[in-house]
Amino acid sequence: MTPVQAKVDSSTFQGCNRPLGKRIKVVGMGSCGVDYLASVAAFPRPDEKLRTETLETQGGGNCANALTAAARLGLYPTLVTKIGGDGLGDGIIGELHADGIDTTHVLRAAGHPSPFTYIIVDRQGGTRTCIHTPGAALEPAEMTPGLLGGALEGAALVYFDGRLTEAALLLAREARRRGIPVLVEAERLRPGLELLLAEADYVVTSAHFPQDWTGEANLADAVLATAERLPAARWVITTLGSRGSVLLERPAAAAGGAAGHGSGNGNGNGNGGGNGGGMRHVALHDVLEAELEPRLRALVAEVEAEAVCVAETGVVIGAGHTASTDGFVQLRYSAPRDRAQEAAAAAAVAAERAAALNADSGRGAAYAGSGAGAAPGAAAGNGNGLAARVTLASIATLPKEAVVDTTGAGDSFIGSVLYGLCTGMSLPGCMRLGAVVAAAKCTQLGARPGLPTRCNLSQDLLHEGAGAA
Repeated sequence: MTPVQAKVDSSTFQGCNRPLGKRIKVVGMGSCGVDYLASVAAFPRPDEKLRTETLETQGGGNCANALTAAARLGLYPTLVTKIGGDGLGDGIIGELHADGIDTTHVLRAAGHPSPFTYIIVDRQGGTRTCIHTPGAALEPAEMTPGLLGGALEGAALVYFDGRLTEAALLLAREARRRGIPVLVEAERLRPGLELLLAEADYVVTSAHFPQDWTGEANLADAVLATAERLPAARWVITTLGSRGSVLLERPAAAAGGAAGHGSGNGNGNGNGGGNGGGMRHVALHDVLEAELEPRLRALVAEVEAEAVCVAETGVVIGAGHTASTDGFVQLRYSAPRDRAQEAAAAAAVAAERAAALNADSGRGAAYAGSGAGAAPGAAAGNGNGLAARVTLASIATLPKEAVVDTTGAGDSFIGSVLYGLCTGMSLPGCMRLGAVVAAAKCTQLGARPGLPTRCNLSQDLLHEGAGAA
């Protein structure tokens, strides 16, 4: 789906000039390092030399980027990670402090370099290629009772980016013991990620993770299989790049046993509410292709986008739209359920590729996990699908020529979801906010310079929920 660019009027735009009414702490654990960003006219061919148009050094890492986005929206993040005891690490800490991120629980490895990533930003193709060099591992033994307790004290939510999984499991399980909700990001296959996902109340995946993990040939079936394998998750969001994002939200009684954040009727964007009696049975692929995408296209074409953000570059960004099913539906698969061997083979290939990309060739089984490649329901559920409310969200609107770099767009989306969960926003509201923040991020090179602050965003976008007042 390619949203039609709608007109936005900046003449009446006014940013949010008031802070949150209370201090909200969110904890993040995962990657943090330095990004070396080289912007080039076009990605080089093999054995070709070319010059950079721009070269910048910035803080990076999924978790640190997401927490930076959340901090600029008004939360008070605490980071748990490990970096080197070098000068690069000093710079990392300084940049995090400048955004108000608590680094009390950032461990320093004396004699080890900090993690860093080379990123080639291809202006012509609109892509970015990352080559990462990790630092010293964060060992489970370093997750002391004092660190666990100090990090989690007063936390409203804990976020994991899927790295440092052995140590992260200790923090996730302690968070659950204390009744603190857990959000886990599934960007790509990683050793131990399946165990961390099992602890999640909320899950956000990249576009390619569901198919890599499940081996499903159809993206909709893969998203459904992913959600079915995670029965404790209240909802699963899959980001789809320029196609927006999709949400599967379980009924409250079917997920985790705790109250979730409902989709509601909000924003005049075609979002249904209520169960409406017996559920209809329908393939997720059909819900997306035949129901929600046409509805979303009509909204994008007919409803003029509201100007909800003015980026630091002066680019005006319009809010996207969301469309939801009318209540909960019983989702089923579109492909036959007798292709377990084919799915297993596809998942095994994806796992071996993930291991190779991680300089870990030959250990594909560790990346696949016990549920990958099995028939849906082998890890959880029974392969019959699940009951869920489905929401499809479009991207925000901004001129195509304003897009400079997509590095960290997914991180900014997650940071926005952290904010929305902590302030009582509806899930469609979280998705709309995430799309806008990601769009603003893309107007500058790197993961953080383009991230908006509250004054760049409209009050209505940030204060949709009563809990944000």
